[in-house]
Amino acid sequence: MRYHYRKGPEEGVLSMLTNCASGVRRCRGILVLVVLSFLLPQLPAQDKSCKTQSVLVSAAEWGRIPPPLDGITVSFYDSDTSWAGLNHSYAVFQSLAHRWRSFIPWMSPGVVSVFPFSGAYQSPATRMPLFYVSHSPAALDASEPNARWVHLVRADTKQNARAVQITSGWSVFSFHPGFTRREEIPLKFDVLSRDIYAIQPDRPLEDGEYFVIFGPSALSGFEFEIGCSGANRD
Repeated sequence: MRYHYRKGPEEGVLSMLTNCASGVRRCRGILVLVVLSFLLPQLPAQDKSCKTQSVLVSAAEWGRIPPPLDGITVSFYDSDTSWAGLNHSYAVFQSLAHRWRSFIPWMSPGVVSVFPFSGAYQSPATRMPLFYVSHSPAALDASEPNARWVHLVRADTKQNARAVQITSGWSVFSFHPGFTRREEIPLKFDVLSRDIYAIQPDRPLEDGEYFVIFGPSALSGFEFEIGCSGANRD
């Protein structure tokens, strides 16, 4: 019975060093290649498709955004070629968090909205995406472009769902949104017309799941993912 012995990478290096003893220049070149072959897999991958931020398109372009069918649409200009709309996702249920805090008023329980699925449909290829909100006069929560009514929040992914805490502390009794500082990202607003305005995070977003939410209830939101893949999910 024969056994075939295969040399490991360390033994291969020793063999090359032995055979290269007579050629100094050749050995130097081989050593450089060997060192690079060990280091390159350990270097962090750089995603060149990830832009720092998207810029505002011309009025001729954003003027082509179609009127919203359900009162509100949130879209972005995808790869300088076409418009892509964010999926309007609805929470499957709401639950209480930290029930033990209910005995202390200022430590009251928080309300968590749970959205289905672990990932969003759209993934803009930028860490500071620029979204265009098109709204009808009847969409009261979206008609006021300010931080009181429009929120960009990050969701926690748990199993096959995403959770957003919408109240904390006294916000349970004041009926104001109580998104945590970690979850809510401050927005910049740019009013373009009576029916359209633009929103953009004021800092680059980390990889993860996000929702654009209108109003305080967070029963629904427009979902997107930051992964800087540069590709949308079909």
